[in-house]
Amino acid sequence: MSVVFPIMHQFWNFVKRSDDARLAKQTEPAGIARVCDLPYLDDGDRYHLLDVYYPEVNDGKLPVIIDVHGGGWMYGDKELNKMYCLNLAKRGYLVFNMSYRLCPQVTIKEQLQDVMAALCWIERHFSEYPCDAGKILLTGDSAGAQLASFTAALLTSEELRSVFEVPACGLKLTALGLVSPVVYLNAGGYMGFYTTKMWGEDYKKLPTYPFMNLDALLPLAKMPPTFLVASSGDFMAKEQARRAYADFKAQGIPVTLMDFPTFEGEDLPHVFSVIYPESKAGVMAIEGMLKVFTDAMES
Repeated sequence: MSVVFPIMHQFWNFVKRSDDARLAKQTEPAGIARVCDLPYLDDGDRYHLLDVYYPEVNDGKLPVIIDVHGGGWMYGDKELNKMYCLNLAKRGYLVFNMSYRLCPQVTIKEQLQDVMAALCWIERHFSEYPCDAGKILLTGDSAGAQLASFTAALLTSEELRSVFEVPACGLKLTALGLVSPVVYLNAGGYMGFYTTKMWGEDYKKLPTYPFMNLDALLPLAKMPPTFLVASSGDFMAKEQARRAYADFKAQGIPVTLMDFPTFEGEDLPHVFSVIYPESKAGVMAIEGMLKVFTDAMES
């Protein structure tokens, strides 16, 4: 671990510079009300904060989107996905945008505990915002998609909540959106050494060890209709997204995969719809996810 994390920190520092430059060029949509830096755990930790965004003009009953940012489990906070979440809000949704603690200061198990704590806070505070608490999309990208999908399983499985030591939460999901998901963390290959260390030094001896891959959770959970995005330029997640699609199908879970082999002759990068939400391909992917959400609301 002493070798892996310094190397990864250097990589994520490079990514941060790229993200900062990209975000500086993007324009935030107008007409969005914002309530920022709300503590979902009152412990003074900056990673236990969330924001709420929604159209200033609304009818008081907006469908809800809860977003979990990516960043390889060890990079970023809610500011990373602010532009993406504002773009979701401008489409007529109330959006919760959360931070969570990062590895290696914590493990992925503790990150899941953070996400669940945020969802419990959201459930308790729904009445303070113009939202429809019965219409909820949970979404995440990359590592955030892993946290979002595992949390969706935890919400409906007492057995899994016991394994991951998270409380029950009455929040019920209408749909799940997974953008460039990295959800098989014990699959070997280039991901193996990096991700497995994030479960703890003795991860093979821990109760979470059998549940490092999404397919191990699916038979124990009642998952909502799910949307997946894959793209040919995404070496990290394209095969994982396709594998997840097959595993959802095998469990009889309603699932949609939007797979971009190329787009207008070009390969699309990892989490393209999150980093470029106003691009033509980004809009297509976002609208595809929101259609799954709308169809689930109407079913």
